[in-house]
Amino acid sequence: MDLSELMSLVLSKGVDYVIAQLPNWISKKEVSREDAELILMYAMMNRLDEFSKKIDGLGNKMDELGKKIDTRFDELGRKIDDLRKEVIDRLDLISNQLRVLNSNIAATYELTSKVMTKLMESSIAPART
Repeated sequence: MDLSELMSLVLSKGVDYVIAQLPNWISKKEVSREDAELILMYAMMNRLDEFSKKIDGLGNKMDELGKKIDTRFDELGRKIDDLRKEVIDRLDLISNQLRVLNSNIAATYELTSKVMTKLMESSIAPART
């Protein structure tokens, strides 16, 4: 069997078929060693091309995954910033309410002190008859 017949078998039945039959053909001396080497090189090139396509496809998928991860990190960053702003706003509100409460307590204490002073003055003052 010459090289042109081998190549037609490769094209018609596929590389896997020819490689599976190659040891049998070589043992029967139907194929020369040089032709077998050429067919094996062709098969290796074919496999490398397939592998290269798979790697390219994987690279594209990795790029897409990287973009998705970047998008998710950006979304997470925005959510964290929003949450931080919300917490700061709430803490500011609580701080302001505590200031108002403190002012009210101080005012209440001042008024209570004045009332107590007046009560003590009135109890100490001599009774009028």
